[in-house]
Amino acid sequence: MEQSNLSYRVQELCNVAIEYAKAFDKTFNYSEEDIKELEEILDYYANDLRDKKAIGDEEDIPTENQMYSMALIWGSYLGEVLKRHLGQEAEWLQEPVFDNEEVLHLQVGEWKVFPIDKVYKRLVNGSEENVISFYDITKEYMLK
Repeated sequence: MEQSNLSYRVQELCNVAIEYAKAFDKTFNYSEEDIKELEEILDYYANDLRDKKAIGDEEDIPTENQMYSMALIWGSYLGEVLKRHLGQEAEWLQEPVFDNEEVLHLQVGEWKVFPIDKVYKRLVNGSEENVISFYDITKEYMLK
């Protein structure tokens, strides 16, 4: 996908995240403080998913496509905050990464960062996949 189209797509996904955050009484503005707020939102979704699975509420469990859509929205926002606060060149790319499957990710120098995958894991695996830790460690590592 052409870089300008990809940047536009990511911005549109971020706009959706900003709108969805309002439903949680959160005001996102691409600040680093938003990462804590994002973790709270993802914790809500992960707990809700866990509870629905526990009681066997199959009708209300999101499909795989719905889960990926949520990860795409929230992960794009996570990545964009990271991109804006790295203080170095970072760009969004969509290219074959795993088994030739095209994956949307951040390229920072020679490093690839996968915020969308991280959010997906956070939704599925719970708090062990904390996005605050991901953000802090990624930023610290990239700024070395």
